[in-house]
Amino acid sequence: MISARKLSLVRGEKIVLENFSIDIQLGQITAILGPNGCGKSTLLAALSGDLQPATGDISLDDRPINEYSIAQLARIRAVSSQSQRFSLAFTVEQILEMSLLRSGNEESTSNAIQALNIAHLLGRKVTTLSGGEQQRVGIAMAIAQATPYLFLDEPFAAQDLESITRIQKFLRELAVQGVGVVVVAHAQEDSLDWCDVKVRLPIR
Repeated sequence: MISARKLSLVRGEKIVLENFSIDIQLGQITAILGPNGCGKSTLLAALSGDLQPATGDISLDDRPINEYSIAQLARIRAVSSQSQRFSLAFTVEQILEMSLLRSGNEESTSNAIQALNIAHLLGRKVTTLSGGEQQRVGIAMAIAQATPYLFLDEPFAAQDLESITRIQKFLRELAVQGVGVVVVAHAQEDSLDWCDVKVRLPIR
């Protein structure tokens, strides 16, 4: 379990979240909700160990998350960033092979390719893809790492309805298999009935 207690998070010089607590459980999909600027992406970065909170504690399996090395965290959680863009002209297949080298899990990579409908993109250079296609490749990279926790920042922002449905179904399958999934979403709660836990951040 990832446990955060009494967090205060700062972006720039602004406090975006204060005295906030949350638990992330394996086998559950947790949606973090709220309007733009409320700290959703900042919270995701803190929970994944990429950002040090101003105050408060974050632990992973009862051990402070800041005691884990970068290599250790890479085996425990994978992150797909909303702002992820590819600048080097690797093919999609090459990009996914890099994730496979980290995980050694060919089944996870193959499942991600099929679930995200990117098999027809494998020979394409990632720099030639549309924003939505690049986003799906980024999500596939994270899933291919086969980590116990999966963090996705606005995974549906550039997707059509069919892609959204496919991604939601696959995330549900991952949760059933025991993965702890955290999704940042700019959405209404009634559209997230496929999630187990919905946490709405306060507006400051």
